[in-house]
Amino acid sequence: MRALLPEPLPDPDLHAWYATDWSDRGGLRMSFVASADGAASASGSSRGLQTPGDQRVFRALRDLADVLLVGAGTARAEGYRGAARAVAPDPRRRATREAHGFAPDLPLAVVSRSLRLGPLLARAPAAHPASSSAPPPAPAPESAPPPAPAPESTRPGAPKLIVITCAAALAAADAALRDALDESADLVIAGDAEVDLALALDALRQRGHRRILGEGGPTLFASLIAAGLVDELCLSVAPRLAGPGASRIVAGAPWPQPPLPLRLAGLLEDDGALFCRYRRPGDQVASGPNSSRETRLDQGVSPSSATGPGQ
Repeated sequence: MRALLPEPLPDPDLHAWYATDWSDRGGLRMSFVASADGAASASGSSRGLQTPGDQRVFRALRDLADVLLVGAGTARAEGYRGAARAVAPDPRRRATREAHGFAPDLPLAVVSRSLRLGPLLARAPAAHPASSSAPPPAPAPESAPPPAPAPESTRPGAPKLIVITCAAALAAADAALRDALDESADLVIAGDAEVDLALALDALRQRGHRRILGEGGPTLFASLIAAGLVDELCLSVAPRLAGPGASRIVAGAPWPQPPLPLRLAGLLEDDGALFCRYRRPGDQVASGPNSSRETRLDQGVSPSSATGPGQ
């Protein structure tokens, strides 16, 4: 791994590199992987595009987040399995998070208008710690496999799955689903007929989750952009061609505005894969949690141009 921007470095510390202009200022950081021809998935999942370097970046980004935000559709497609899967990193990862000023556990927040959550509400034992997400299939090369953490339902102090929905969805839920939500979830009602993403992010911040990492999916990403809520895009570009028909990192109704310009704030390279940190032109680096930002990555898109986050 080598850094090309903002300054050349032969072997950067990934945590330090991604913590710069992030740990203090916080915000919403989105993380995606795409092929060289623009595909966001291969064979229906992002796994087919992941490289060893991407998995290193993937882990570092999670280590530097207070909460992980995903749409329910992406959580189902990518194989997220209940709160324990996201909140029980292995002991070395937990120590790394604490060393960088983060809680040892990483809560999972799922956005869903339909409340079709399926196995996401299951209180199953944690998967192998190195595959805590959407999700690297192999263990981290820098650590030997530690003992599996206790199940989320029995490990003291483990955070619950955060479910973000709207009042109409909860009103339509049957008794069994309501009971499951009461038992297994920290429920956030954000909006009446539809999920209000600004209210959802406010609710996460009120829970102390100031540094939010979003992992999709494409519809949720487009809706967050339309609502003017995204601060940074971390995009991994895999040196692969997925071919016609694959999805992109955004989905939904076309935007009426011209393409949004971005500023490349940082660039890494590893074995032909590129790892980009994008912000809007004119975005000013914040030096602390109370510093202001001039612009966000996504200002200027009509909120009506993207709909249906987190089905």
